[in-house]
Amino acid sequence: MQEINFENLEQYIKISVIYIDDDESLQFQIEVCNDSCKSILEFYHYADCFQEFAKGLTDFPKSIKDTIIFQVGEDGVESNWAYFLKLKVYCYEPNGHSAIYVIMDNRGSEPTRHRSEFSLTTLPASLNLLGKQLLSWNPKTEKIFEWSA
Repeated sequence: MQEINFENLEQYIKISVIYIDDDESLQFQIEVCNDSCKSILEFYHYADCFQEFAKGLTDFPKSIKDTIIFQVGEDGVESNWAYFLKLKVYCYEPNGHSAIYVIMDNRGSEPTRHRSEFSLTTLPASLNLLGKQLLSWNPKTEKIFEWSA
C-alpha cells in the first residue's frame, strides 16, 4: 500500500452560515476538499446539528472498527429529500490512519444535478481536534467554521 504524506495534502472542511430563518433553522453551505476533489452543498438544519457528530469525534477511535456519521437527508431514488449529505469517519488501517468518506448530492435535475463521493485522509488527533472545534462553534454568532486535516 502506498504511504500517504499528510503534510502535503490540502484537505479541509469549511462550513458557512448563509441565512438564519425565523424558525431558528439555518441555511448552511459546506465545502469539502481533498486536494484533488472539491464539492459544495447547501442544506438547512438547526444550529446544534453538528454536536452529536462532534462529540463522537473528540475521542475517536474507541476501537479500530469505530465509525462516526453525520448525515442530513436520505440517499436513493425513493427519497423525498431535496439534498443528501453524509460524512462517515472510520479507520482504514490498523495503526489508526483514518478517513472521512464524503457524499454530497443536491438531488437536482439535469443540468444542475450534482453528486460527489470522495474521501479525506487524516489522523485521529486531527479528527479529535475537529470534534473539539465543532463543539465550541456557535453558528449563530460565528458565520464560518474552518478545519484543515
